[in-house]
Amino acid sequence: MIFRQFKPEDLDSIVLLEKRAFPVGPYTRSMLKKVFSARDSFNFVAEESGIIRGYTVALPLDEKSADVESIAVDPDLHRGGLGTLLLGKIENAMRERSFQYSVLEVRDKNDEAINFYKKHGYVAITHMPTYYTEIFRGSRGAYRMVKKL
Repeated sequence: MIFRQFKPEDLDSIVLLEKRAFPVGPYTRSMLKKVFSARDSFNFVAEESGIIRGYTVALPLDEKSADVESIAVDPDLHRGGLGTLLLGKIENAMRERSFQYSVLEVRDKNDEAINFYKKHGYVAITHMPTYYTEIFRGSRGAYRMVKKL
């Protein structure tokens, strides 16, 4: 597995991965292009044999905090450690940029993801009952989770 920065020619593959990883409410092509192309954006793409298997992208919120905008792993590779590697890489990049906190939002009914983030030191600080437009497992809610870096 190779970890590298996003390249514009990755967008088509990332759009396909996004749809596979998030069957409900995936980011659109334009949203993904916007977040990866933002001036302050930083990211990692996980590539294996020329195929993008995962990615993570973050944006600064303020001087102290950066937001993990998205992290996705090919569903065929779930529970294989790639998510942990990607999360670690983006958190290390945050530290290198002197951020003190990593922030993210996760669907409140996505127990697998919530437990993943808790295992990696994140704590839910806010519940937002109508954060998403699409319903997932009967809810549009999300938790905002934070980790001190």
